[in-house]
Amino acid sequence: MRTKILMMVALLVSTTAVGCNFATRNPPTSHDLVVSMDEVLKQHTITQNVTVGLNHTLKVTLGSNFTTPYRWTPEMKIGDSTILKQTDHDFVRPSSGSIGAAGSEVWNFTALKVGTTTVSTDYTSFVGKESTPACTYTAIVTVQ
Repeated sequence: MRTKILMMVALLVSTTAVGCNFATRNPPTSHDLVVSMDEVLKQHTITQNVTVGLNHTLKVTLGSNFTTPYRWTPEMKIGDSTILKQTDHDFVRPSSGSIGAAGSEVWNFTALKVGTTTVSTDYTSFVGKESTPACTYTAIVTVQ
């Protein structure tokens, strides 16, 4: 009986260890950075850091409200475009469907080569000539 219990414990430990090992061999190929509309309204400058793998994707989601005259700049400024490439940008409507509710703007990037770069955009009004950004967003991206 004691031998059977020891064998069961050994089997359980070995399968747990193997399961953990597989998780470290297959890291995620996509990384998400998210900033809520509340954070956009409260902070003038937002900076986030992320490390992604070579050829992996980065998704940046920033709160945005299209019922106001404010928009994020659709083409993010990329410090070194040989390291990271923007693949698309979309506005995602609010799930509530309420008039005046905030949605989000989403950018996707692909990591092209190892290095560190930045991506940035401004939340600025399209009304008026000299509009100071209500918020500036920057992500410091390290590709390994």
